[in-house]
Amino acid sequence: MSDIPFVNQLGDAIETAITRPAPARRRIRLPRRRYLAVALAALALAGGSAAVAELLHDPVEIGFGSVACFEGTEPKGNIAVIADPTRSPADLCATSLRETYGGLEARDLLACMWPGHGVVVVVRGDRGSCRARGLAPVPPSYALGRRRAARLQAAAASFERHAGCLPPREFARRLTEYLRARGWGEWRAVDAGGRGPCGRVSVPSGSALVGSIGSAVDATTRTIGVKGRASLEVELVLYGPESPGVRLFDSSGERCFTMAGLERHVRNALAPARVPIRFRHGAMPPDTGIEPPRGDRYAEGCAIFVGAGPAFRAGRTVVVAELWQR
Repeated sequence: MSDIPFVNQLGDAIETAITRPAPARRRIRLPRRRYLAVALAALALAGGSAAVAELLHDPVEIGFGSVACFEGTEPKGNIAVIADPTRSPADLCATSLRETYGGLEARDLLACMWPGHGVVVVVRGDRGSCRARGLAPVPPSYALGRRRAARLQAAAASFERHAGCLPPREFARRLTEYLRARGWGEWRAVDAGGRGPCGRVSVPSGSALVGSIGSAVDATTRTIGVKGRASLEVELVLYGPESPGVRLFDSSGERCFTMAGLERHVRNALAPARVPIRFRHGAMPPDTGIEPPRGDRYAEGCAIFVGAGPAFRAGRTVVVAELWQR
């Protein structure tokens, strides 16, 4: 669990967990968009600090299975687990690991099958083939399964992009009709709960907020789970590339705000979301740091923007923004 209260409470909207907790008493440096990255990571990952086997062992069709990205030459140590059938495992993990550890390209990585677990990607190094590491080659059927998964995902994401804010049950009914009209007659969407008012099936993938549906798919029952979340419109305002929510990380460090002045600034910036804005005030926890210029403003006694995310009250969406001041 993160040391940052806002990140811990972001589960009101995204209901998933971050896989690697920070060690106790470790000093954390928070770059200007750390909270955006945490929010999107929490949406994209399907489990908490579960064992690797629990994260990867899934009865769904291999094309929808998660890919485990390891930073070393063997399947152990730090891990990112991602599901996106539109990209090869090496390309997918190169992006993830490059953002976290730096310096890795797809050609530096090797995709293998870990029997009983799923597809894993490790650093090539000088260890040789998959079999030399106790793993198996990725079977030829994987590419076919991944292409089929990508087609289903494209259909579901296209529907979601134009659906507006439909209640999850109605979203599921209409998505089922949409899929069957396009040749996916054995598939259906089902209401999978969630606290938000708008049915959603995808999670962020790269720079796109309408992305992977891997975590919603159960190929054994041929179902796609529809979760109640915030509308796509709200998430685009908060998390979209160069969105108002993203720009707040920079703008709140450009000058010294009072708490009241920063609240006005945040309200104006997030007004396009067209939902109520609420605030949570706090101070930086011990053993936490924030990079300049926001860190400098905080040290001067100014109020800074820490992050914002949707929460749900009585079936309605509100945006909760976290602000800190000494």
